[in-house]
This record gives sequence, C-alpha cells and structure tokens, in this order.
Amino acid sequence: MNISECYRKIYEEEIMPLSKGVILTYSPLTNKYFFQPFSHNTDLDCIEQLSTLMRKNMLFYCYGEEEVVTHYQKGTFSDLEQAAKFAYINRLPNRLANSDGLPGEVLLDLLVQLYEKNSYKLAVRPILRQYDDNEIKGYDLTYFSFMDGNITLWLGQAKLGVKKYCKNGIHTDLIEKFKKEYLSKQMFFVCDKQVGVTKESQAITDVVNQINIATFEEDDARRAVALLECFNNNNITINIPCLAAYEESDVYCDSSCIYQKIENQLNEIQRYFSNKDYSFEGFDPRIILYIFPLKDIAKLRDNEGGFYHGLR
Repeated sequence: MNISECYRKIYEEEIMPLSKGVILTYSPLTNKYFFQPFSHNTDLDCIEQLSTLMRKNMLFYCYGEEEVVTHYQKGTFSDLEQAAKFAYINRLPNRLANSDGLPGEVLLDLLVQLYEKNSYKLAVRPILRQYDDNEIKGYDLTYFSFMDGNITLWLGQAKLGVKKYCKNGIHTDLIEKFKKEYLSKQMFFVCDKQVGVTKESQAITDVVNQINIATFEEDDARRAVALLECFNNNNITINIPCLAAYEESDVYCDSSCIYQKIENQLNEIQRYFSNKDYSFEGFDPRIILYIFPLKDIAKLRDNEGGFYHGLR
C-alpha cells in the first residue's frame, strides 16, 4: 500500500469505529448552496463522547499523512490520547483558554476526514506560521480530493459559538476570504509549506509553486489572475466547507423528536444563506454548509470531560 492507503486504513481502524453512534449525519439539502446537517447522540454523556472523539482526532489533524503512518508503524505513541497531548503541546501555538477556535477546527477536520474519504491534506495547517511567527490566519482547513480525474481544493472555515456568531462569521468569511488576491496569497503560502504529506499533493503544489515563482515580482492582482487561470486550465475546482457548530440544547431534549428538530435547524440556516449572493471573481466554488447544533458548548470546551481534558 502507498502512504495514502496506509493512512486511510489507520484512520478507518482508529477513528471510524469511535465515531459510530457519536456523530449522526442526516439527509442533505441542495438549493442555492449545499447544506449538510449533523448531530451528536442524545446520551447523558454525549458531549464527553464527542469531545473524546475530537481529541483522538488530534493526531490526524496535527500531522501529515506520511508522519502519521511513520509514527503509527513505529508505535511512537502508546495511544491516541497521548498523541493528542503531545500534539497539543508541541504542534500548536499558545492560544487563549476557552476563546480559541481549535475545537471548531478539529471538528471540521474530523467531519471532512470521516465523510470525504478521498481527501488529502494540502499542508499540515496547525504548524504553519505567518511572517510574524503567529499562526496562519487564512483557511481553517486545507485539503484536496480527486474526483473523475479532476482536482478539488477544500478550503474550509469553522465557527463554533452562538448561532448568530456562526452565521454572521461564515457570511463575512465568504465575502472577505475568497477574494482572488486573498485566495492566491493563501495558496502560494500553503503550497510552499509541505511537511509529511502525500505525493498526491504534488499534483497541486508543483503547479501552484511554478506560478508563485514565475509571478513573484508582479502585483497581487496579476498573480491572482495567473493562479486562477492555472486552476481553470488544469480543471482545479474549489469547495468551501463551512462549519456552523452552535449551542442548541433544545434539539436534544426529546430523542424521539430529534430528526424533526435537526430539519428545523437545517431549514433555518438554509433560509439565512439562500438570501445571500456571493460573487467570486475568476472561479465558481461549491459552498457547503455543515450544520451541527450542540447540546452544551461550555461543556465541550471544558478541561474536565470536555475537549481539553488531559491536554492542559
């Protein structure tokens, strides 16, 4: 097996069984955009179960595919909890407690890896640093996939908080973070920073790096046009998965009504975004809304039983 196949086998053995019965996916709705609803289970310790699953995904979030396979085959870590703590301390920048976006980013990464099985990391985003040595501020997820011989970039945004914050934050990101100049700057930066990822990623990074080098003396607008022309010529399309993970405890009050309540959440988010028009100059992305109501965000962020349990 090649590295990608080995990585997928490890992921399916270690994470897929843990996700069964913890994360539930429902029928999507396709209208102006693509809407995919999720929920966690309704057990009394549902948030603890989701938190454990997210924490155990940390190895796969913080390390590239080749790195994961190497560590796994050597037995570097005794278990995924140990790997999570090591990754949290050594791979991630210091962030303010209970206000950082890490849980949302890890949850989005988990959902993509669970349900988009042909996806690969474009770069190991958690260890990327900007020119000022702070963590990169661009996209919360950078993956790509192959479909029918074509390449699709997955450039994601994750919002975790109250519903209004999630909706407004995603709306703002879709306006600000997908302008052609912003997109090209992020792609040039990310594709120059490969660590421990698959050979398949070279199909994108080699092309992007050639444009980066060939145009580095030109202004931002011309560089952006050159990159988007390159994408069009090479059949590279863009998906924008946006996670809205917000507290909605009422969804989980009665397990017999959860399907209807998830559908109500889906319709509410769909109405909000279907009234928005996003213009993208030079490319036509597919916007995917991951809708994930949560029972208790404070518990999810907690150091005792929540996502940060054993990490701090």
